[in-house]
Amino acid sequence: MGGARTQHMTPRHWAVLATCVFCTFGCAAVAFSVPGLCYRPVSQYLGVDVFQVSFYMTIVYLAEVVLSPVMGKVLHRFDMRVVCTAAAVATSGGFMAMSFYTELWQWYVSGVLIGFGEITLLWLMVASLLNRWFKKRLGLVLGLTYAMTGVGGAVLNLIGQHLLGADLSGWREVYLVLGIVAFALSVPFTVFAIRSHPEDVGLRAYGEALESPAAAGDAVRELPGVPAKRAFRSWYFYALVFAGCMANVGGVFPQHFTTFYQSYVAIDRSTLEAVAALMVMSGTLEAFTMVGMAGGKVLIGALESKSVQLALVVGCVGGFLGLSCIWAGGEAVCLPVLFGGGLLYGLIYPFVTTLLPYVTRLVFGSRDYDQIYSVVLIPVNLVGAFAASGLALLYQHVGWDAFFVAGLASIVVIFAGFTVAYRAGRRVYLERL
Repeated sequence: MGGARTQHMTPRHWAVLATCVFCTFGCAAVAFSVPGLCYRPVSQYLGVDVFQVSFYMTIVYLAEVVLSPVMGKVLHRFDMRVVCTAAAVATSGGFMAMSFYTELWQWYVSGVLIGFGEITLLWLMVASLLNRWFKKRLGLVLGLTYAMTGVGGAVLNLIGQHLLGADLSGWREVYLVLGIVAFALSVPFTVFAIRSHPEDVGLRAYGEALESPAAAGDAVRELPGVPAKRAFRSWYFYALVFAGCMANVGGVFPQHFTTFYQSYVAIDRSTLEAVAALMVMSGTLEAFTMVGMAGGKVLIGALESKSVQLALVVGCVGGFLGLSCIWAGGEAVCLPVLFGGGLLYGLIYPFVTTLLPYVTRLVFGSRDYDQIYSVVLIPVNLVGAFAASGLALLYQHVGWDAFFVAGLASIVVIFAGFTVAYRAGRRVYLERL
């Protein structure tokens, strides 16, 4: 007797995957991977400190924290095409609008718009859509989709540095052109390519057995896992949250790499004048970091399915060596070491989007995973909010050495936090099965 029939891949499934890929390549990349290109020139234009400009990213993270529970409910109640299209317009439009701004507070308005857009697109839409449309190869499509923030960041940083120019005068063009790119890569897909559930068009999730809805409902109710209330009372839940918070801090560091390059590496330190031959490559360091992040998400995703501890070692060692090389290469103005360090640092970047949700599922199971993970994300994004401008304050008032020391220390804490949470939580979880 043959095995049960399962849903095969259809053009509808491909369209959903393409929507997630292009929204992360465009909207998520302009939101999180390219802002550093314009921090310094905008601060010079406005006559303010860099941290005051970078504070709009703090507002992005704070908006995500506030809107996370709201948008989670909205996505379940309303047509995802409408909600996600609004989010795509908010992200791309908020970024594009910065090309016309003349007052600092206007950047903060864009921060709210981008925060609404990205909590919807990057954190909620991608996970919700792919979990609904893919049962088989779910880990692969999640890893591929989140890797696009790195690929998009690399491509758009290189385009952005060309638009910015050696004198950094093209920052308005950076915002305008990359905002248009993000719009073009998201809105047509959210409008025409997705549906909230495969059942809306007579399909099932890819790889799901073609069984009755009642049987599928029974399967959902039988999912193993720790109840959310019990999870929230366990001490290792808070260890996992702490590790996730520190991992997000690690993910915020690259937003300041371009400022480090523009204000420390690409200047003559005796005269403090820009070196045009170096300044024209001001987006290259972050581009290398984004390439490393894209490859890191695939690599860490593959390693974690074999061994969480191995994934931790590879990511943390790579990140530690990478940040050390950026520090040393920047000090010596040795570009191969500097850019190579960016590539290596990309290995720790995926911990928030790839390792954190995976370990959460391993430790607490599938039963109340969505509820548990949504709570984990609140402090994780809150810490990211303070790191976005806090790191700028650190290097502006204490120096770049303090910036890099803090980064290296955070990597050690990330390794310890994830190791403790995973080992303790997994042991308890297995004992209760």
